[in-house]
Amino acid sequence: MPKPMGGKILLIRRKYVTAMALCIAVLAIFYVINHPALVGVSARERSWPVYSGPGAEQRISLTFNLREAGDNHTVQVLEALQIYGVRATFFVTGDWVRANEDLAAAMVAAGHELMNLSDDHSFLNKMATTEIMENVENCNDVIAGISGIRPSFFRAPYGAYNDNLVGTIRAMGMEVVQWSIDSGDWRGLSAQAIARRVGDQAFAGGIVLLHSDLEQTALAIPDLIDGLFRAGYIPVLVSEILG
Repeated sequence: MPKPMGGKILLIRRKYVTAMALCIAVLAIFYVINHPALVGVSARERSWPVYSGPGAEQRISLTFNLREAGDNHTVQVLEALQIYGVRATFFVTGDWVRANEDLAAAMVAAGHELMNLSDDHSFLNKMATTEIMENVENCNDVIAGISGIRPSFFRAPYGAYNDNLVGTIRAMGMEVVQWSIDSGDWRGLSAQAIARRVGDQAFAGGIVLLHSDLEQTALAIPDLIDGLFRAGYIPVLVSEILG
């Protein structure tokens, strides 16, 4: 009488399952080695800046980075904004404000807001916490001296940030605000290309990155705003779009 085969079949199945598990483990290790960023992400929660606001209304925010002390084009940008009745948010360095106090005061008087782009446009993501706080507070002080209001928003110079920078800024009672629509003006695009690029990327709640100290940006503002108006967008301050 032949012996029962149940034990042998069970043994074969166990070996098969073990072999499969070993293969999966090897593949998993190989994947992690080739994707090291996953280790950090799984170990802790990342700190992300704000890139856009709520999309319930057709609101969009024009923001201008401003760092160069010898600025020849921001006045032209302000004139265009005044013609269209648009208010904007200017992320400025302390160095720029010190060199352009009268122009900074005129911005505030026209209803624009001044926010923090660091004191000297350094890579704050490479600084220690105490250095970050000193740099940001120096810029806050000079802006508050002009506007009477301490900035509530900070933008990382060069868009470079890490968890420590974001966490430090939030511990100071401020929010890190980047952008969701890149005009590309810093790449040397023409005024027409800048206006078209913003129009193509526009969405409700979007935050637009521009640089008011560039000639092509100043020339682009009329067509850029015209295009947003035709599409039904309402340009507002960052403080308004983020509520």
